[in-house]
Amino acid sequence: MTKSYSRFLGVAGVLLATTGSVRAQVANDTIPVDKHQYKLFNPTPRKYMRPLVPDRPGITDSPYTVDAGHFQLEDDGFRLINGRQRGSHEREFYVNHMLLKLGLTDKTDVQLQVESYIVDKQWQDSGNDSPLRQAGFGDLTLRVKRNIVGDDNKPFALAVLGLVRMPTGHNVGEGGTELGLSVPVVYKLPHHWNVGGQVAGVWSYDRETSSHYSQLTPTLTVDREFAKWLEGFVELVGYWDMRGAAWRTSVNLGPQFDIGDNLQIDFGTHIALDRQTDHEYFIGFSFRR
Repeated sequence: MTKSYSRFLGVAGVLLATTGSVRAQVANDTIPVDKHQYKLFNPTPRKYMRPLVPDRPGITDSPYTVDAGHFQLEDDGFRLINGRQRGSHEREFYVNHMLLKLGLTDKTDVQLQVESYIVDKQWQDSGNDSPLRQAGFGDLTLRVKRNIVGDDNKPFALAVLGLVRMPTGHNVGEGGTELGLSVPVVYKLPHHWNVGGQVAGVWSYDRETSSHYSQLTPTLTVDREFAKWLEGFVELVGYWDMRGAAWRTSVNLGPQFDIGDNLQIDFGTHIALDRQTDHEYFIGFSFRR
């Protein structure tokens, strides 16, 4: 067991014992009704819709799907990412990165992730060369989520999510096609607490070597509802890069504000626990109809 992985487990234990936040997922609709009859062109009536539970703002996806025939927008309005690696720095600025969701059935939704605009700046720690700056439209990602159990008012929920990332971003994208699979789960605890996480794997593309590699991303998240309009989350994330065979870790946290049943605003940060992990700040919202 590496030192960084041991530190990851240690921090996980401390946070689970002390934190008072995370809204990974909340209780669902309590109205007993057979919702399998509802499809894309026979939408779920609003009185039977489950609460708004987006995949943002953390890394952990929700195991809940969008109700059949309904649309959901999750928008990363602004995100600043600072990274450091191999004697160089990188700063990325994301504007209006959207996740568009459409409920196909009561258990399945289809999603399109759109990286609207990216500004990428890189510079060396030593030397007087000007930073390399690139900007433009990013990659498109097609995702499909299938809930396996617990989509409505169950203490335990689990889903499977698959994705295909298409290299439409040219110089500001990943540079190649990527495939991914994740299994998010959540368990509801007493007193408005929830604990969840996911195991995710991505067949990622390395632009420098023009080759693919595997990356695993396990997460552990805890959330709590403090009031009807306020939740908070804390999330531990581990990154296992098969190229370097080493763990990278971060802690993600922030509040979430419910503006009615169909609008949520959030902001927060991803705090790097080692020098190889990016440090991020973000603000965004989720809306459904």
